[in-house]
Amino acid sequence: MSTTAFTTALSAAQSKAKYAPAVQTAAEKVNADALSTAVEAVLAGGDNASVEGEQADALKSGFEFATLLVKELASEPGQTEMLTLYKYFKRSRNEEPAQPSFYQMEAKFKYNAWKEISHISQQRAQALYIKEVNDLIEKYHTRD
Repeated sequence: MSTTAFTTALSAAQSKAKYAPAVQTAAEKVNADALSTAVEAVLAGGDNASVEGEQADALKSGFEFATLLVKELASEPGQTEMLTLYKYFKRSRNEEPAQPSFYQMEAKFKYNAWKEISHISQQRAQALYIKEVNDLIEKYHTRD
């Protein structure tokens, strides 16, 4: 699984060549090599795939960076893409959305999306979030 666009954005943020100061600060905390290895390992594994030590720290820092980087996209993602980000974000932070009432359609879509992936590990959700952000960067690019 290649995350070339994400890695390029991380490098640009770490060198302070692009992005807002908050994004650059988050990028400073990421060990790019350990992150790349962690994402590959977790995505190659099953639903309960995880990593430990330096790779786990890099994956968490990479996820936090990705949550800020997604706000730097040149165009807003579509509803389906936003729903995908939402479900991985919630699972990555081990948060369960409130179960919606019958009439709360948007909340119901969000809850059902989260429920689909509620069985996967937090680290797998973090890696999938990063992969999704990579795909969005390839599709929409980031602001200069």
